[in-house]
Amino acid sequence: MHTQTVPVSAHKPDNLQKQAFSLLAISMIRAIQVWQNATAVIKRSLSAQIAAIQLALLLLGSALLTIFIEQQSQILIVTLILLALQLTLWLLLCRLIIRPIRELQKLARKIESKEERHGIDLSDRRDEIGSLSRTLLATENEVQRQQQELQSLAGKMDSERRHDPLTTLHNRRHLYLEGPKQFSMAHRLGYEVSVMMIDLDHFKQINDTYGHAAGDKVLIDVAEALLKHCRSYDLLIRFGGEEFTLVMPNCNQEQSLQAAHRIREDIESMQILYEDAGRIPVTCSIGVSSGKGMDMEQMILIADEAVYKAKDTGRNRVSHAGCGT
Repeated sequence: MHTQTVPVSAHKPDNLQKQAFSLLAISMIRAIQVWQNATAVIKRSLSAQIAAIQLALLLLGSALLTIFIEQQSQILIVTLILLALQLTLWLLLCRLIIRPIRELQKLARKIESKEERHGIDLSDRRDEIGSLSRTLLATENEVQRQQQELQSLAGKMDSERRHDPLTTLHNRRHLYLEGPKQFSMAHRLGYEVSVMMIDLDHFKQINDTYGHAAGDKVLIDVAEALLKHCRSYDLLIRFGGEEFTLVMPNCNQEQSLQAAHRIREDIESMQILYEDAGRIPVTCSIGVSSGKGMDMEQMILIADEAVYKAKDTGRNRVSHAGCGT
């Protein structure tokens, strides 16, 4: 039996044909990818879009010239003229449209990042670009104005939340926001803090006898008197009802007792007059706690217990945690 042998050279045209088709397919895929990338770039840039349109017009014009003009020298001259016109048009478009739009983009970015806008001013233009620039700046000014109003309103609301509307003293909310900061600093620096609880005696009787308006007058006058005994860094709080709290950083037991006695004597000697009621007598009981390393809540509780001790022993007196006077 004879076996037919096929020459190797017979397979070469088929291999070359396959390689050619492969290269053609790869080239087409790469061309499509390049076209897609170029299209994406052109879509993102106005200048690229204008350049693409001008290039297309130039190629179209050159193709038409080759059809209608037979002499090569005339085709070259007309093509150069078209190219010069295209470049002139490109420069004009850059000056009138592209460059101002880029300036607007810079202006918008600087407004967004709140940077200084030196050298960017398009508001003097009388065309659409100038109108857009003025609208953008007016919008920025309006946003800034509204932000300032919101900040002012937020500050006012925060101040109202932290103050007692009757006496204008800080309230308990402010105490629990700012007091821990005072105690934290005292712990770091190692100094004592004293807390004073001041409770007006028989305040319900004042309201029942003279009326609630007279009671409000008493609270207002007592608050003003207490402020005179406070240092700039002390916290004076209307704790609630007829009770006041005074937090005194860097104040030991002896100093806090002296301050408490001065406050008690000052309140007792006050001349509070209300309409035809005459002088309204007012006294207070004061509880004081002093120490290092304790938290605010703990010291308030100790001072509050001292207030009850002062009331149980006759009122109108000062009681320090551990001693009564």
